[in-house]
Parts: sequence; structure tokens; C-alpha cells
Amino acid sequence: MGRNRIIFWFSLGLTLVNIWFIFNYILSSFNQDVFQTKQQCQPISSTKKSSREIQLNFNIMDIYRIDVSCKYITRDLGSKISDKFVDKNKKCSASSLTKDLNKKIQNSLSKRENNLYYPILNKSILFDPFNNDKDFDMFNDLKLGGLWKPKLDPGKECNLDNIDHVVFVVPYSHSRYENLKLFLINMHSYLQKYQYPFSYKILVVEQVDMESKFNKGRLINSAVKHIIDSRENADCIVIHDVDLVPSNDGNKLGESGDYRCRKMPWHLSRKVFNIKTNQERLYNQFLTGGILSLRLEHFIKVNGFSNEYFGWGAEDDDFQVRMFNQKLCIMRPELREQPSFKMLPHESSKASNTRFSYLSNALNRYEQDGLSNIDNLVEIKSIDHLKAFTYLKVKVKK
Repeated sequence: MGRNRIIFWFSLGLTLVNIWFIFNYILSSFNQDVFQTKQQCQPISSTKKSSREIQLNFNIMDIYRIDVSCKYITRDLGSKISDKFVDKNKKCSASSLTKDLNKKIQNSLSKRENNLYYPILNKSILFDPFNNDKDFDMFNDLKLGGLWKPKLDPGKECNLDNIDHVVFVVPYSHSRYENLKLFLINMHSYLQKYQYPFSYKILVVEQVDMESKFNKGRLINSAVKHIIDSRENADCIVIHDVDLVPSNDGNKLGESGDYRCRKMPWHLSRKVFNIKTNQERLYNQFLTGGILSLRLEHFIKVNGFSNEYFGWGAEDDDFQVRMFNQKLCIMRPELREQPSFKMLPHESSKASNTRFSYLSNALNRYEQDGLSNIDNLVEIKSIDHLKAFTYLKVKVKK
């Protein structure tokens, strides 16, 4: 009996020693990895490094750990938020240096009803986005193509030429038809009742031939190329998922529901309420997907999105690396207690198995892969100016 007890305690002690060694090994590996990551990410802020030299210091997980927020840039890298892209000519633009901007806009508005926005979430509502016959109050003042302009009193400080014109770019596939219905109804209602209105248009871009897997990057690049080619005076583009809608009126959301561009790219959807799971979700600080507002110059500067990501995942992370490499940081509103956006129910997409291999060499490709070569990779099938939106059909080449 005594011998068995000695063997038991000896075995237990040996097991605990092994666990202690394993724990210390894992802890030391983690600390070393964090230290190496800081060492590797630091050169990105240096103007002396080329994209290729920077890329050699990357592995896949480093890319996922890059915090491109402006708070991180100014805190850890000592950089200032550049005024290079500030539009000082448009005195009523949110990206200008104008003081008391919102007060000037409100003083220039024609008298309007003080109606509040409430989200409409009933997908059984009778509305076909592709049929112009159905009328809703929020569609009455729309011009074809989903274009809306606020009514401003003549002779006031702000006029239509010096307020923001925002184009919403919405990637879409037919499987999200129910989402598109609610998106259009809610967005037009919200934007027209927003307390500091701006001119806007909604551009929906659909991949019509699904022989190829869904390619979000090519759809976004196609839409922006259309904006450029049509010479639309877009101060700001908002890349917006079709399954996200504002959760409350703009008066209550404040800055966290303000789509207008800032001096740097402006990310709004870090915190959302998922209707399907009935839970709110706070995404990590590295996320740039969902809703991203940025100036057209910014998009061109980074050569748009990569065209190589088929299926779900990592195209937003690739875009984030492009922005960081071009010294563009992500501005975000302060987190509110309640989420500013609701996620409409939808089926989850299957993640692509090749996304990490493309992401790992993102900076080696970005000059040749993006907006600059999109014409060779897609075919524009049609452009329709419907009542609630401009509809761009795109065939994605294999």
C-alpha cells in the first residue's frame, strides 16, 4: 500500500513538472512572437523602405495584427494625420477644415418635417427593388439611379456645389435579395432624415454570372471604375455591405452614424447587432470591412481592392494592408453603448481556402493588381438607372 502511494505521488509530481515546462515554453514563444511582430511592423512607417523590402518582414499573422487606426499611428509611430486630402475648397464638406460645419448646413436647409428614422426589419414587406412601380415616401424625391439632393435655401452659406456628394457602393449577389429590399428602404429613409444632409446616390453592383465564385474586390473596383469613367463628382465613396442598416435615427447615433468622409478613411461598423443571433458583436480593432467611407483619392492611391480573392474572406484585410503601406490610417467614432448598425439575417458564406496565400504577398501585387487592371477581368453587362438605385451588372471572368 505504501509503495503504491509513493508511485502515485511521484507520477503526479512528474506530470506537474512537465505541465510547468510546457506552459513556460508556450509563454516564451508567445512573448517572442509579439516582440518580433513589433519589430517587423515598425518599418512600414519608414519612408526609406520600398514595398518589397517591407513585405519581406511579413508573415500572415503579422498582417492580421496590424492596427491601422489613427490612434495607433499617432500613439506608436508618432505620425500626424495628414491634411493632404482635406478639401479646403468645399467649405461645407465634412472633410474640410471648416469650423461649425454642421451648424452652417442646418442654417442652409429649407424647412422640412422633423421626422425620425426607425428601422424597418419586416422582410415580407411588398417591395421589389427592380420594379419602379412601387412608391414609398422616401422614394418621392429621388431622381433615377437612386440620386437624392437636399433642399437648401438660396443665398445661404452652403449650396449643392460645396456640400458632400457621397456614392454608396454595395456589392450584391441574388442570394441577398431580401437583404437588398430592406437595405434600400432603410437607407433612403435614414439618409433623407439625417440631421446634416448631403447629396448621395446608391450604386448596387451585382455579379450576374455565378460560374465563378463571388469576388467582392472585383465588384467594388468595377463600381468605382464606373464612377470615374462617368465623371461623377463624387467626393466620397462608402463601401457598404448589403446586410447592414442603421439601428437608430441619426440624431441619436451622432458621429457613429455619420457616413461623410473624413481626412482619413472612416470605419463605422466595428460594433453591430446581429438580428439572427439576437446578440451584439464587437469586432476586433483590425477590422475594416462592413462599412468603410473614404475619399476617391484614397481609393485610387492604393489601387483599389485586390482582384484575386474568390469566395469569402481576406479581401478587406488586403485592402487594409494597402492603406497602411500608403500611410493612410483608419479613423473610427467612439464606441457607443448600443450598436449603431443592425445585421440583417443571411446565410453565412464559406471561407476561401486560398485567402491566406494571397494575403501573405499582398504588397508584392498591389501596384499591378486592383483598379488598374480591372477592365481585363470583368465585363460590364448592363447599367440600369432604377428608381431606388443605379444597377450595375458585372460578369466576372475566370
